[in-house]
Amino acid sequence: MFTSEHFIWMALSAVFVAGMTVISVKKQWSLRRAGYVMTAICAFSEISKMMSDMQANPAGGMSLDPRSLPFHLCSLMLFGVLYVTFGREGRAKQYVIDFLAVMGTLGSFFALLIPTNGTDFRTIFAYQCFVYHAGIMWFCLYLILSKRAELGGKTLLRNLGILLGLSFLMIYINGALSAYGTNFMYLVRPPMENLPYLNLDSGWYAYLLRLMALGAALVTLFQLPFILRKRKAAACAK
Repeated sequence: MFTSEHFIWMALSAVFVAGMTVISVKKQWSLRRAGYVMTAICAFSEISKMMSDMQANPAGGMSLDPRSLPFHLCSLMLFGVLYVTFGREGRAKQYVIDFLAVMGTLGSFFALLIPTNGTDFRTIFAYQCFVYHAGIMWFCLYLILSKRAELGGKTLLRNLGILLGLSFLMIYINGALSAYGTNFMYLVRPPMENLPYLNLDSGWYAYLLRLMALGAALVTLFQLPFILRKRKAAACAK
């Protein structure tokens, strides 16, 4: 973490995110066009991860390592990208856009800071990690800056509810796949050792409460400026 290679990756990611954001917003890309680009990035990410993380199956042949299933929060965003790109317009699609815009931005930011797949330029895992998360951050910023995302007070409550629901679901999935050492959404253990806040020093229950509190706080702080701006605009309109 924060090695010279890591700083290079973060710099490259920042250039990509800034460049793509400026291009897509200033050129007023349609949601479908931006979605096609992000879908291509998702396809590269998942295919490279699958082909690089196959393992011998006890019954013969090869199978995907269960730890590489797309059940981390950032990995779940790819399903949101596909729905936003190819799904019908409507309330459900707007809910997905609102959730994706917030969780994708926050999740990709921390994923770039804490690269659990490493930073070695000689491994495909580093490329998969940084390209995907930089792409997610760009796409989510595009959703926000193009005003496709609606980040009001109701959206905050809905996003927190969806996040809580996903957390409980992943507790079950991690339990079902515990023999493989899965740690989806980092609900089993911290993403890295020796973190100052997210650690198991006080036990798992304290860790889980800290993780949920941190998630709720970050989501709230992220959306708070948008909520205040909407309220100010509504007050001025009266």
